[in-house]
Amino acid sequence: MTRHPAWLAVGLMLFAVIACNLGKRSTNLSTNNANDASNSNSDSPSTSTGALTKVHMARDNGKGDPGEETDTFNSKDRTIHCVTTLKDAKSGTQMKFSWFVVDAEGGKTEKIRDIDYTTRALENIVHGHLTLPQDWPSGKYKVEVFVNGNLEKTAQYSVK
Repeated sequence: MTRHPAWLAVGLMLFAVIACNLGKRSTNLSTNNANDASNSNSDSPSTSTGALTKVHMARDNGKGDPGEETDTFNSKDRTIHCVTTLKDAKSGTQMKFSWFVVDAEGGKTEKIRDIDYTTRALENIVHGHLTLPQDWPSGKYKVEVFVNGNLEKTAQYSVK
């Protein structure tokens, strides 16, 4: 059986994203103390229960954590973060970040991947992130954020 380098690269990328996602989480000790109740680049879907007070996109700070808030990324920004603030910090809250290509070079409206996470006690700031081993294709993307199975917010972003 012949192994294809492209499938190996996809598998390694998947492993890296999962490993990074399991090891890096923000807690309520984060320096992100924004009290903004909404985000201009987020939609409030009809299934929202009000579990989130804020959702925003951010560049990587170079240490694997969210840095500068933005909704426009450079194609060389390999890691993109989606940062959420929960209204109530409860242990066991089920979070899901669903990452999508909306309209980008080589693809239209397709799911990239889901990232699941369960919160710990007093954890009200949770971020999901996605890393590509190569430059991001230019285009439009979105992240749907679910809390306990309910679609709460959608954050739009672009790569130029």
